[in-house]
Amino acid sequence: MQRFANELRALTQYFLFWLIVCFLDRFIFISAFFEKIGTDHLTEIFRIYFHGLSLDFSAVSYICALPFLIYCILGFFPKVQPKRTILDVYTVIVLVLFFVTSFINVNIYREWGDKISKRAIDAFLASPSGAVASAESTPVFLPILGMLVGIFCGYFLYRWMFKKVHFYNVKSPVGNFFKLVVGVFVLFTFIRGGYGRATLNPSKAYYSEVTFYNHAAVNTQWSLLRDFFTKSTKLKNPYDFYGSDDKAIREQLKPVFQSKPDSAVEVLSTTRPNVVIIMLESFVGDLIQSLGGEKGITPHMEELIKGGILFDHIYSAADRSDKGMVAILSGFPAQGPESIIKYIDKHENMPAIGQEFDHAGYETSFYHGGQSEFYNFKSYMLTHGISRVVDNGSFGLDAERASWGVYDHVVFNQMIKDFNKEKQPFFSTIFTLINHEPFELKHGYKFGSTNNADKFRSTANYTDSAVFDFIGKAKNEAWYKNTLFVIVADHGHRLPSEKWELYHPNRFHIPLIFFGDVIKPEYRGKIFNRIGNQTDLAATLLTQLKLPTNRYHWSRDLFNPTTSQIAFYNSKDAFGTITPEQAVSFDNVGRIINYRANKDYPAAKTDSILNIAKAYYQQVYREFLKY
Repeated sequence: MQRFANELRALTQYFLFWLIVCFLDRFIFISAFFEKIGTDHLTEIFRIYFHGLSLDFSAVSYICALPFLIYCILGFFPKVQPKRTILDVYTVIVLVLFFVTSFINVNIYREWGDKISKRAIDAFLASPSGAVASAESTPVFLPILGMLVGIFCGYFLYRWMFKKVHFYNVKSPVGNFFKLVVGVFVLFTFIRGGYGRATLNPSKAYYSEVTFYNHAAVNTQWSLLRDFFTKSTKLKNPYDFYGSDDKAIREQLKPVFQSKPDSAVEVLSTTRPNVVIIMLESFVGDLIQSLGGEKGITPHMEELIKGGILFDHIYSAADRSDKGMVAILSGFPAQGPESIIKYIDKHENMPAIGQEFDHAGYETSFYHGGQSEFYNFKSYMLTHGISRVVDNGSFGLDAERASWGVYDHVVFNQMIKDFNKEKQPFFSTIFTLINHEPFELKHGYKFGSTNNADKFRSTANYTDSAVFDFIGKAKNEAWYKNTLFVIVADHGHRLPSEKWELYHPNRFHIPLIFFGDVIKPEYRGKIFNRIGNQTDLAATLLTQLKLPTNRYHWSRDLFNPTTSQIAFYNSKDAFGTITPEQAVSFDNVGRIINYRANKDYPAAKTDSILNIAKAYYQQVYREFLKY
């Protein structure tokens, strides 16, 4: 009996040790973002820990399962005595993985607003150099020091807790089998979270409408493992709100995509202009005064707005570049946990406006100072009517470069040279890169470099100057008079204000500007303040050029006054919708509303708006799965 007591004590203390480590991980996360809780809501910390217990128990059970099973199996071999060293080595390995994940998670959450996931790991594997470059914008010394301190203290705690624990290992076959059955039952119960029909999932820890509280309650390591081993999002729709009720989905979406074609406004003086799309990295609305942003960051953008057309209520489809590019050029909404551009077999079957320009006889090209293979940008372009891709590898070793690649002004200058030799009409897209972590400028920071917000302001100011200089040089060329410039961001950003969480519409607020002499004089300087989406650019542009739009059924004409005012935005775990009366966000993990702009707006009407978004994303994901 004493041997059983010692066995139970050993397992219980090892379980307790890892539970303490899980509590430390949560403490690190809460401490890093304590301003999101504040001293006025300290009691929330206890609620966070309480609601996270079930996932903590599950995570600890996963960790304990392997050494426990090996220990029990060795018990069936009387002459084999397990060595404590095996458990020591296993514990150190898991501690290293645990605290490395913990501190990387803090940096990822600060930049993305999401905890570490398979998506983040995939992004690192796709471009390790890019991930390292991004990490340069956050302090590196403290996370590394934290990892080392965590590993050291964790191992010290383990040795202290186990200094009086001895492993006797019951050798009786019956006793050992009994121990194995009981242990497996207990661990499996915690792993599964009980024996109901539904297995344990992150929503078990969700308890609040405040997204950060829920994120803090979810065990970081458990969530990451689940992300890797859960059923592939390529096979299952995470937005299954209406089941197979196609009629209900159509009824919800019909008002969104209804408009009168003959009401469209023609703002261009020609239907065959050259078209240059300037896709700006991370250019959130807070950078532009005319969009309610800070004054003085992008003064040249203000000049372009005065001479062009501004859409001041446009929202990006998602929070990442890979999704923004598809939204702009294919008019296809974001897919939450997935990104269609990652799958060549899928994205090559979807439409993109480059094909329409190619069929209309345009010369086509794509420019990017970085690696065009990143996120399959190159394959996406070449399979969608783009005949020439110019990227980092197209420039000599003497070209001025930052961490991500060639500086934007160098790429713009190359475009000028190439356009002078290009047959007209031409269609070209440039994707800028300097306004991206680590916000690197070799010739000084206009707003200083003491923090990331100031660096971001400075790189945005650089981008503003590079775009304006490009258009200024273009004015001296013969092709300028017949060229339409379209300026749009790929997505928004938490900087420079650092006050918009990932569920807030302002995080997705971006510029959309039309500029050029091909715009009719009466429309220059005009502001269209109707709500719209980044995905609407495809239909808007093609309609002006009288090119086919029928393949872009998620895209709507922003120049048509009968187009309904609604926009949709999406992140990995949540989605939202915006109308003139209300903006609402829905957390798809906890299945709760996590943001309402107008708290006095009737709940039934808010739910009605949200139901449109639910139908929208269910149908979008259906199409993603079919491609």
